[in-house]
Amino acid sequence: MTQVVIMAGGRGLRLHPLTENRPKPLLQVGSKPMLEELIEHFVDQDFTDIHILVCYKADMIMEYFGDGLDFGCKITYHVEIEPLGTAGGLRLIKSPDQPFIVTNADVITEIDYRDLLIKHIQFNTVATACLALYQHQIPYGVVELAHQCLVKLREKPIENFSVLAGIYVLDPFALGRIPPRGAYDMTSLLTNIANATGSVNTYQLKNHWQDIGTFQDFTGANR
Repeated sequence: MTQVVIMAGGRGLRLHPLTENRPKPLLQVGSKPMLEELIEHFVDQDFTDIHILVCYKADMIMEYFGDGLDFGCKITYHVEIEPLGTAGGLRLIKSPDQPFIVTNADVITEIDYRDLLIKHIQFNTVATACLALYQHQIPYGVVELAHQCLVKLREKPIENFSVLAGIYVLDPFALGRIPPRGAYDMTSLLTNIANATGSVNTYQLKNHWQDIGTFQDFTGANR
């Protein structure tokens, strides 16, 4: 059975004071906490072996979800004594014998996790990183110059970027690339794997995706 690892240990500092008395994964988006919405999406696609990495206000998350039976799954908790970054906490996971899914707890998406897993296996890579489209509009006219002369002017252009969506598939081999101590981020892990093996694939999300990192994101998701 494919394991799902949810990173839910962050302090959510950009959402203070909302996160002063509760962890960000328990903030309500719509009618339920965002972590509950995430777990439901996994269960709906028959991913029921859920592992949650917790740190900040871990007791509140564990009390809310319990053993997971009320949500149609089995939940195993792994408590970080101190923050270990977006990848360091994976050391606490007993090494699985097959690829597993890792996701941030504050991601709202309509991704087909089964298709993601199939693509990862087909490409036979150590890691697959999901990418989302991020658009940023520059609120000014952008000038291109040649020898101090204007050659092109773009009025309030929209720039497109592919960004990490906070969802990954990792082979067990990837766990061996994490240093034995200290905080470690997923970006460092992916770079490490790419440099060592050249085996990091990407998966472009085509459906709705939103990261709940700021008040603007939180308000937009609820709207």
